[in-house]
Amino acid sequence: MIYFTKALGGPSYISAMSRQTYPAPFDSDIRIDYALIVAGVGAALFAFIYLILV
Repeated sequence: MIYFTKALGGPSYISAMSRQTYPAPFDSDIRIDYALIVAGVGAALFAFIYLILV
């Protein structure tokens, strides 16, 4: 749904989705996020080096 509002510069709209807040689906520990990022970057570097050497 889109809401139209009156602004000084003319009409603008605000999406209803941008006005709603949703809770996180699960409580995530930031250390888990960093561990997954490090694992992904490590795997990408390993694959890159492997492709260069083979």
